Formats: sequence, C-alpha cells, structure tokens
Amino acid sequence: MASTYTSITRLEKQGDGENPNTWGLRLNQNALDLVDQALGQYTSISVSSVNVTLTANNGAADQARSPFIELIGAITAPLNVVIPSVGKSYVVNDKTTRADASKTITLKTASGSGTLVKPSRISQFICDSVSVHPVEAYTSAADVYAGSNNTFTGTNIFSNTTSFTSAVSFPTSISATELRAANVSVTGKAYVSVLETVDVSATRAVMKRTTLTDAATIVLNLNTGNNFIVTLAGNRTLANATNPTVGQTGQIYAVQDGTGSRTLAFGTHYNFSGGTPPTLSTDANAVDLLVFNVREATKTDVTFIPDFKRT
Repeated sequence: MASTYTSITRLEKQGDGENPNTWGLRLNQNALDLVDQALGQYTSISVSSVNVTLTANNGAADQARSPFIELIGAITAPLNVVIPSVGKSYVVNDKTTRADASKTITLKTASGSGTLVKPSRISQFICDSVSVHPVEAYTSAADVYAGSNNTFTGTNIFSNTTSFTSAVSFPTSISATELRAANVSVTGKAYVSVLETVDVSATRAVMKRTTLTDAATIVLNLNTGNNFIVTLAGNRTLANATNPTVGQTGQIYAVQDGTGSRTLAFGTHYNFSGGTPPTLSTDANAVDLLVFNVREATKTDVTFIPDFKRT
C-alpha cells in the first residue's frame, strides 16, 4: 500500500508493509522532522513586486509548514503572499521596506479573501482553510503609515481621516517640535480628537495659539486649533464656528486696538450665562477672554472673563 499524507501538515503516513528496511528513517525524516518544523521553524521569504506562493510539499520540507514567516525585500508594487487552503496560524514578521502606503502585502489563500500585513510589525493571522483573518483586526492602508519604522518626524497632519481599526502610536522620543492630529477615529480602541498644534518637548506639551483674521465678520474655524487671539480694529461680529467637535474646548483672547471701544457681536450658536452676550472692555489695548465649550454642533457655551491688566 502506497504512502498517503496528512491533509494539513503534509506528513507521510506509510502504508502497511511499506518500506520494511527504511520505515524508521522515513518516519523520522518525513514525519517527525516535519512536525518539528511545523511547531517552531522560522522561514525567511524574499518579496518585491510579484505574488509569492509558499511552497507546500508532501512529506518533505517546505515554506508553508513554518509557523513563523519573515518577509524581507524592497516592495515596489502591491503583492500577495499565498498560503495553502488549510487551517493554520502564522506569525508574520514584516521586515520589508516600502516607499509608501500603496505598496501593500496581502496574506491570503489562492481563492479566499486575505488580510493586509502591517508594515514593520510582527502580526498573527489565522487561516480557516478558506480565508485569512488577523488575530487583531487591521483593515486597510488607512492605517497610519510613516515610513518603514512608523516614526513621525516634522509636521504630520491627520485631518478627518477615514476610521480604521488599529492603534495609533507614536515613538517614545519625538525629535520634531510640532505634532498635530485632527479627528482621528480609532474604531473599538480609542477616540483621538487633538485639534491643535502641540509643541512637544521632554517636559511639556504646549497648545499653540492661532491668530484670527480681523474683519467685519471674524471667521472661527475649529479645525485650525483650540486657542485663538484677535485684535479688533473696528466693530466686529464673531461668526458661528465652523467644523466644531462636540466636547471641544478652548479660548479666544479679544484685544482692543490702540483706539479701543470696539464692540463684538456674536453668532446665534453662542450661549452665555443669563442669555445676554457680554460687553467688551473699552480701554485701548484692553484684553478680554472668551472660554468656550462645544455642547452641540449648534450650541457653543461661552464664559466671559473681562479686562486682563496689571494692577
């Protein structure tokens, strides 16, 4: 009776009466050694721009039997790494270099759906014999990508980013002085709503202040920051804020110019204690403070603190 092979790990099952003089050797080489490989072998696979199918041999060493796969090479085009359509788990260590987020690697079977391999990460996947699934969900190239080691340098802006299931992480040491994020939704993990430029140093994080353009109607875009200042050179109206985020808080310094006695009217979305808008200080160069909290998209509550001066 001829040998057959197990369906998942492809180990040789010798037939009755087969290989009478070499049965033990074949058992060691074509079964026990391969079990050893299936339990702990670490296999390095070189990839670049074309699909790669892992070798899968009956009763002999191959790539697909390894539970630990290392991917190396410079990725110049999206590609698939194809595994056998059998139930198995893989740990993939991505050591490739990718010029940008479009250079993706998908781990999949020949006919089933696959899952993207996160760049420069060690990730675990499970094949259910049809499709490949991540142990921790990761959806697409919407994952924040910043080079081969995901280090953020310079000014990086994430504005109204498509929601994705992943963790946003930053290195423990940020050499750049500025970091900014806006409306980053991390599904099932956390919600980041940092709508400000942050001055990052070893000991402090300072919310920088944005200067509003003085005009008959002053535009307040809450996508540009939380802290604002404007110098009034005439009687003005503060327009309803654009792009507000519920729960967003901040402040606006209203400064009189050298003439003073400038007035400030308010859009209909602003609410004040007692229902009455405040009257600004009238002295030349006087400084008043408006502290705001976005309660609803069309309701911004404001506390007025008048006349900052040295006594």
